[in-house]
Amino acid sequence: MKKYTLILYASVLFLFICVQACTTSAGPKPIRYGKDQCAYCKMTVSDARFGTQLLTKKGRAYNFDDIQCMISFAKEKQVTPEDIAAFYVPDFNTKKLLPAKDLFYLKSEALKSPMRGDIAAFSTKDALEQTLNEIGGTVMTWDGLWK
Repeated sequence: MKKYTLILYASVLFLFICVQACTTSAGPKPIRYGKDQCAYCKMTVSDARFGTQLLTKKGRAYNFDDIQCMISFAKEKQVTPEDIAAFYVPDFNTKKLLPAKDLFYLKSEALKSPMRGDIAAFSTKDALEQTLNEIGGTVMTWDGLWK
């Protein structure tokens, strides 16, 4: 009887480990600024206000130095649309990576992003409007960035 109990416990443990190995953790992976390379243009990702990330369903993270690099990478289908789990963009003020679809966007030459996409994201409309009043620019949407 003890032998069967041990086999049962070992089987359950093995199954648990297999399930854990096949699932991806939710949320973005840390970007190593000054070390990681942009998956599109190959420049070093250096500015936390503009570094973005595409995360696949298998958990692979592709880092980019500018939102335009990430969009170009996705448009060229270097990862199939079906394999993309999420896009993450940093809040311009906090530098925290957040889901791209939830943010507010500002395009302004005054932003001077690494690849001159000159687009910043904000977690609140108020934060966007404050920066808009300071430097000018054009308010954009996530969908609008893809056109």
